[in-house]
Amino acid sequence: MKSNGFGSFIQTIVVLVPNENVEQVASILGIEPYEIIDNQARFEWTRQTTRKGDDEGVVFDLSRELGFELKWRIDWDKSDY
Repeated sequence: MKSNGFGSFIQTIVVLVPNENVEQVASILGIEPYEIIDNQARFEWTRQTTRKGDDEGVVFDLSRELGFELKWRIDWDKSDY
């Protein structure tokens, strides 16, 4: 995880989204998917945190952004948090 030099870190989170929700997620997050495999797309979303391993903050922020009506999940193995 990269430090921004001011006591916080930049997390890179990989979000998996079914093809049916790609346009909505791209619009909400303001980014395009970096990869589409079979029936799902992968987005690379970044956020700042002051704690390494802040998975609770990641889930909270993504839930606030994307809600619970859209289908999405985090690929923790490919994420850097």
